[in-house]
Amino acid sequence: MTDIAHADAVVEGPIRTPIRIALTAVMFLTRIRVPSWVTHAPDDLARSTPYFPLVGVVVGAIGAAVGLIGLHWWNPLVGAVAAVAATVRITGAFHEDALADACDGFGGGWTIEQVLVIMKDSRIGSYGAIGLLLVTVMRIAALTIIATYSPLLFVAALIAGHVLGRWSSLPLIAGLRYVSDADTSKSKPFAASVTPARLAAGSVLSLLVLVALFGDAIAVGILTLLATAITFVLGRYFRRRIGGMTGDCLGAANQAVETATYLALASAPMVSRGVAVWWR
Repeated sequence: MTDIAHADAVVEGPIRTPIRIALTAVMFLTRIRVPSWVTHAPDDLARSTPYFPLVGVVVGAIGAAVGLIGLHWWNPLVGAVAAVAATVRITGAFHEDALADACDGFGGGWTIEQVLVIMKDSRIGSYGAIGLLLVTVMRIAALTIIATYSPLLFVAALIAGHVLGRWSSLPLIAGLRYVSDADTSKSKPFAASVTPARLAAGSVLSLLVLVALFGDAIAVGILTLLATAITFVLGRYFRRRIGGMTGDCLGAANQAVETATYLALASAPMVSRGVAVWWR
């Protein structure tokens, strides 16, 4: 009993409590091992949402580190494939699995009930396989272009993509209701958990990361507006098709925003601007 009380005291406090909650987000979104005093407590999971973008920093940085090895020893294509493979491994294909389920559900279902039933099916169908393949190839292609121009921009792109991808979950959770079975959904603790204050905190953290990465108002503005627009459009689509969203919808949005971030940074104007920013 004394040991338990001591453990509770260790993880509580003005500094330790935020650390525990941040590690809860890491635990939920990745396969990274965290201390045993970090649990799946519903309250901690709900409070961890503002830290989602910071988890993106960790995942993107790991992917970038592995990708740079591929760039150094082989070429940009190998580096891009290695980076994507590393991020998939570190997250347990969490969002890729959600994307495949969402493609199957929205592609194969006509009614709300059909869409939800298909998305709950763990088997992957034609829509899911094709959607996952196309998005993965698009991510690799865009990252290859970026790596060709600048290894530093390659690092920044990976971090920015994962930060904005995870940020997209916050406005969707805040603005849409869950329509999945609350008793079986992994996302149950997050239902209605993103308050205006938490949304603002997560958004500010995302913006600060982008500013630190690029130091350029135009680049930061374009990426922020792009992520916001895609999230808004997908949110409207989810509401129209199923009256809200599920955890698979969040994962699909994550993948869409991440891919769009790479494509934006791979475009000729953004690449030239990004190289200029990094090498000035």
